[in-house]
Order: sequence, then structure tokens, then C-alpha cells
Amino acid sequence: MKRILSARTLLLSSACLLWLSPALAQEEGQTEEPAAPVEAEARQETIVVRGAFIPDEKRSTSEVSSLIDEGDFSLQGDGDAAAALARVAGIATAEDEFIYVRGLNERYSTALLNGSPLPSPAPLRRVVPLNLFPTSALKSVLVQKTYSPNLPGEFGGGIVDLRTKTVPDEAFVTIGVKSSYDAEASLEDGLLYDGSDTDWTGFDDGSRDRPSLADGLTPAFGRQLTDNSSLLVMQEGEVPLNFAVDLSGGNRYELNDDVSMGVITAVGYSNSWKQKQGRRGYAFSSGEGLGQFYDQDRHSTENTIELNGLATVGFELFSDHEIKFTGLVTRSTEKEARIISGLNEESVEERVDALEWFEQQLWSTQVQGEHFFPQLHDLKVNWRGSYSEALRDAPYQLSNIYVVRNGVTRLSSSSAANRFQFSRVDDDTTDFGFDAELPFSRGSDCKYFCETDLKFGYGYVENDRAARSFIYDIGGVGGTDGLARLDYIYNYLFQSGQGSVSAIAGEQFPEFYLATLEVDAAYVGLDTQLTPYMRASVGVRYEDAIQAVDTQVIGADLSDNTVEGVIDEADWFPAVTITWNPIEDLQVRGGYSETLTRPQFRELAPAVFVNTETDANFFGNPYLVNASIKNYDLRAEYYFARDQFLTFGLFYKDLTNPIEEILVPAETLQTTFINAPAAEMYGFEVEYEQVLPMERWTGWDFFDSRDLQIKTNYTWSDSEISADGEVAFNVGTNLNPVRGTTDAAGRIEDGRRMQGQSEHILNLQLGLINEDAQSEMNLLVNYVSERIRSGEILARNLPAILEQPPMTVDLVWNKTFEAGTGEYQFSLNVQNIFQEGYEAYQERGGDRVYVDTYGQGMIVSVGLKRMF
Repeated sequence: MKRILSARTLLLSSACLLWLSPALAQEEGQTEEPAAPVEAEARQETIVVRGAFIPDEKRSTSEVSSLIDEGDFSLQGDGDAAAALARVAGIATAEDEFIYVRGLNERYSTALLNGSPLPSPAPLRRVVPLNLFPTSALKSVLVQKTYSPNLPGEFGGGIVDLRTKTVPDEAFVTIGVKSSYDAEASLEDGLLYDGSDTDWTGFDDGSRDRPSLADGLTPAFGRQLTDNSSLLVMQEGEVPLNFAVDLSGGNRYELNDDVSMGVITAVGYSNSWKQKQGRRGYAFSSGEGLGQFYDQDRHSTENTIELNGLATVGFELFSDHEIKFTGLVTRSTEKEARIISGLNEESVEERVDALEWFEQQLWSTQVQGEHFFPQLHDLKVNWRGSYSEALRDAPYQLSNIYVVRNGVTRLSSSSAANRFQFSRVDDDTTDFGFDAELPFSRGSDCKYFCETDLKFGYGYVENDRAARSFIYDIGGVGGTDGLARLDYIYNYLFQSGQGSVSAIAGEQFPEFYLATLEVDAAYVGLDTQLTPYMRASVGVRYEDAIQAVDTQVIGADLSDNTVEGVIDEADWFPAVTITWNPIEDLQVRGGYSETLTRPQFRELAPAVFVNTETDANFFGNPYLVNASIKNYDLRAEYYFARDQFLTFGLFYKDLTNPIEEILVPAETLQTTFINAPAAEMYGFEVEYEQVLPMERWTGWDFFDSRDLQIKTNYTWSDSEISADGEVAFNVGTNLNPVRGTTDAAGRIEDGRRMQGQSEHILNLQLGLINEDAQSEMNLLVNYVSERIRSGEILARNLPAILEQPPMTVDLVWNKTFEAGTGEYQFSLNVQNIFQEGYEAYQERGGDRVYVDTYGQGMIVSVGLKRMF
């Protein structure tokens, strides 16, 4: 796939030159007066007595963190949390759903909603897909990159806390509509199928339900399975434009002098289309290079329907207490038609047609309280309780293989050629806990250890999952010529009695697994002022956790059932951070902590599963263990104005038993998971944000009412896997696993990078802000260098699969105006201007074999909001 190298080189080079700006800008801006400190912040300012420009969120925490809020969402034009987080230093996205923090993939990150953990509807991961959360429902997103004991001990790259909108100070109503054109999909010919009558809502009307099995796999079952042509026949047709609508509103009510209530609601709906056209392939070892094992064309059309709703009711009581109730539901449905055609691994020309429907849903209910007790030495207590459920339902997944010989395409009669699959994942999380803070002060004439905050808390989390998958193959196709339309062939088979249905189950393909993770935790810590300009935060967290996975064949005798993947451990997680304010508006932080990451449920379950994004098969390893991590951080932050800063940070991570996904010796693409003996990761981050005084520099009248804002960040990192040791894996069956070990050097390449780690991550945002005209224009660049998608197969001398995410260049313009009696905001968003696509490949000795590629078009969207 040809890349636009000149544009990429120019943009990246220009971004590097921007690092020269801070010193010059500061020299020009020395006359700027700092803002007067607010009386209410007096206690916070004892942490950094100098530093009037240091923001409250940075000042009041001793950890390294990044915050993006509603203003950033609007400026960047990002519609969901995953897209917005891609702008944060050290963060890259995968599949537009999950985030990699500082080069560690999604298993090393944890997502919270208002401080509470979330279940995941993703069958392959325990981490919730962040694209499920529209920015229209969020107030802000906090990313914490250094560990503190009040957070879960499962911490690798960072913690993402999604904060929903809070109750308003006054009444408001906002209505928004948006439409977009995708150059790769909109108004182009795509692959379509009718489906059910209610598909446009994101809900199936029952047409895809599995027929009753009361009488077993009878011809009647087969007839009911195949009698709906709307679910069987793929067509070509024009792909429509994308559109979305959202509505939000809220009000505040003063119930009496001491009690006030706030209410906010938000709902949204979107319907979008995407096409992927590219290649699928795989390599074989050929001397010092690689050969093409198979090479196929892929074409898919995907329709995504998203629904979301948020409701929050909050009460403020006697000015010192607040209780908030939050309900959130978010849903994403994907309807896909796909064709993959070309020579397969046996050099036979074939075409594989697939029709799929995936429903992902998450709903969460929360209650939270914040209390301040002046009579108890200014004690602060925050408590929370939540229950959340997630599901991923994939009914009626259809795949059919056609063989092409002498220019004639026939439906294949081989086993597994005509397959139906029904799968569902149900995941729920229960969480409750509290955090308390008790301040102590030694008086105004004190110099050392003058102020100390005692922090302590407790948390309980239980995460349960049930996953089931049923696979049925259609037999009897050999009795036909295979030339008719698919629904006609199936109708003939089951009307004539030649058709049959067989289930794929048993020890190698168990249909069901249960999984649970239960964590009891408590922590204690001190945040103390060592000197007037130095503060220390020291604490420890204790967690007692048990995790287990049980794989079963439905209906089988469970008397000798084996529960796999049991991990029962108690751990201590110490953390210390020192914050120093050596000169005005400069903060230096140093930190050390010990954390872990646990295997995800699907990584432990020893059953075959299909990654629907890559069409690769993978199976879990019940002998995975927790990975332990030692984290070291050092960061300097210099603020030359409010929300304007330059930071530089160093980080180092020492990992024991990191979990890696590796390729498996097989004729088709298959992967599994192992604990590598050890790994280390290190790197640095630079962030720079400033409003440049262009009018003073240039004297141009154009800049009289316009500000030029620069936001940019760059992360460099490297990592190294050690193969000095043994790895454990299953040498038995899926239902009766047996632990085996082998030399790690035979499974992973010693010294290679960790899976998912990119050497370079760059974000650049240039904004022209005109406050008088109420307009904002931003140019945004995001670049992530190549990373490992799946590890190597040393037994076959095959290298790892690398992936190169597209570099995106976006333009966003927002304009607020008044018309009649109303206030409006118009938005124009041009995404992926250079139309870069995705590439995954294997490479060695000058040979490159593409495993997965597809193009991505430019997307132009316009939106209008009406504010009341």
C-alpha cells in the first residue's frame, strides 16, 4: 500500500521545529501578570506554595496525570472517548476501541466510570471498549500514569477515569444533528444484506434467534435455521451517508435553603458506515527471506448503529454533603457483510462470504456520596456503590466457502464450509468502597512536616462472566451442483431431506465457560509537606484476589470437571511520590510503585475462539500467572501561564512474567498466550501547550482578535523481552488441561520489543481561536510508529506480525452564532485528510508479506447544535 511519505515527512519535521517555541514565547511574554490566588485554594497551595499558574488538578495530586475535558472534545472534534484519548501524550489506540498507554497494550490499562470499575462486552478482553462512550455524555477523562494506593493494584500503563456530566448550575437544553461523508464508503457500492425489519434501531426483531433444540438437530431445526432469505443473501447496493443526533438537558432546583437538587439527561443516536478493501495473507519461511503462503483480497461493508443514554440526579445538603445517582447505558451494534477471495493455504482459489451481526451493550447504575465534617477535624469521606452489566450478543453469524474452478463458482461441500454460529458473552461487575482523608496541621509558625493528610479506604470488586458459543455445520451440499443462490440451495436441501445439521462441540470445542474475579482491597497513605516546597505521598495497598475460569461442554457430566486458570493470591502494592517546587511555577515529581496485571478471562480459557477483527483463531492458556511490575517515574512540569506549560518525563518499568500473544505453528492464522520470563520498558515524554503572542511578534492586524494555540506531545519508548527461563502451556485437552513447560527461547525471540509497543507517538494541534467571532479552527496530527500485533513462530522460523496504524491529519472548525432568539454552533470536521490506511505485515531479509491491509477514506462531517 503506497504511503504519502512526503506529506508525512513534512508534517513530522514541522512538529519537531515547534519544540523551539517555548523559550522564545516565554521571553516575549515576561510581562504577563500571574493570576491572583483564590482564597479557597489556600490549603492546596501549601503543596506548591510558589506556582500560581499550576492548575488545581496538577497541584492537588502527587501523581503524573493528564486531563481532557469538554473544551478539548469540542476543539478536537472527537466523538468518543477512545478517539479523544489518542491525543494524550503516550497514548495510542488499537482497533479504534482500546488504548495503549506508554507502549503497553490494553491488558495493562484499567477503565473506570466515576471511579468504579466496568465490565466489558468484548469477548476477547476484560477492558471495556472506550469507543462505547460518546464525548457528549462526558464531562472529562483523567489519565493517571503513575500509581497511587487508592487505585486498583492492577495497574501497568495507566488508569482511565471516565467522568460523566455532573448536575448543572442552571437550566439548559442542547440539541445537535450531524451528517458525514466517507470517501471510502458513502454513496459508493457496498456489500449489504436485508437482515431484520428493526436493524436500523440496533436491535434484532428476533429473526436471528436460534431455533428450538427441543427435538435435537433435526431437519426441522435445519429448515428453521435457513428459511429466512433476508439473513442469507448478500447483495450490492449504494452505501448511505452517516448521520447522528443527540439531545441533552438539565436543571437545578432549590428545594429549600439547605437542600438543592440537580438533574441532567442526555440521549444520542448515530448510524454510520465503513468499508474496508485490501488484502489478507500469511508468510512462509524461504531461506533468509519470506514467501507468500497465501494472498487474498478482502472487501467488507460495516454498518454501526450506536445508542446511548445518561441520567444523573444529585443532591447538595447543607453545603457540606452531596449525593449523586447516575445511570448510563451505551450500545453499539455492527452489521457486516464481507467477502475474502483468492488462493487459500492449499493454493485453491476460493471465496468466503460472511454475514455478521454483533450487539455490544453496557449499562451501569451508581450512587456516590461526598461528605465534609468540619466538626471531625475537617474529615472528608467519599463513598460509592455500583452495579454494571455488559453483553456481547452475536446471533446468526453465517459463513460460506465457494470454490472457483475453471471460472465456475460453486458452493463448497467440504466440512466447515457452510457454518452458522451463535455466541453471547454476559459480564457484570459489583463495586463498593469508600475513601477518607483526615488532615492534620501543626500551626502557622511550622516549617517542616507542617501539614499531613492521612488517607485510607476500602474497596470490593467482583467481576463475573459467562460466555457461550454454538457452532453448526450444514451437510448435504455435495448432493447439489452448488450453483444456485444460497437460500435456494438450503431450501432444496431441507425440503428434499438431503440436508443435515451437525454441532461442533466436545473437548476441542467446548461451548461454554464461566469466569470470576473477586478482589478485597484496603489502603492507607500519608500525604505530607516535608518542607515549604516539597511534599511526599507514601502509601500501600493490600489486595486479596481470586480468579478462576471453568470451561465446559453443555450437557456433559461435570462430576470430574476441572476448573482451569485458578489464581489465588494476596499482594501488597507500595507507592511513594515526591513533589518538589524548586522555583516559581516549576514542579518536579519522582515516583516508585509496585503493581501487577492479571490475565484476562479469555486468555485463560483453553478453548478456540475467533477474533472477528482479524479472522484469526486463538485459544487461551490456563497456566498463565499474574505479571508483576516495578514502576519508576521522573517528571518536570513548567507552567508559564494558566493551562500553558512544558513538561518532560522519564519512565522505566521492570516486568516479571509479562503476558505476550504469540503465533502458533498451524496452517491457518492462530495465536495463544504465554508468560515471558521478564521484560523492561523505558522512555521519555514531552508535552508543550501555549497560546503564542502572534500579534506582538508580527504586528499584523489579523492577530488583533485571534490567538494561535499550540498543543503537542511526543513519546519515545523502547522495550526488551527476555527469553531466559521457561514458559508454561497446556499439553492436555481443552477440558482436561495438563501443565507442560519448555524453554522460553523456543517460543519467543530474546531481546525483541513487547507486543503493542511503538517507538514513536506524536500528537500536534495548531489552533486559531477568535473569541470576538466565537470561532475555533484546529489542525490535528496523530502519528504512531509500527508495533507488534502478534509474536513470532520460532519453530517455523517466521517473524512476528507488525502493524502500522495510519497517521491521521484532521481539520476541525467550530463557529458559535446567534440567529433569531437562539444560540447555535456550527461545526465542520475533515478527518484523515491524506486518506492513510492500515497495514499489518511480516518482514525479513528485504521481503514483506502483507497479512492485513485496508484503506481508509477522508471523512467530511458537518454539524449544528442549538442551545437553549
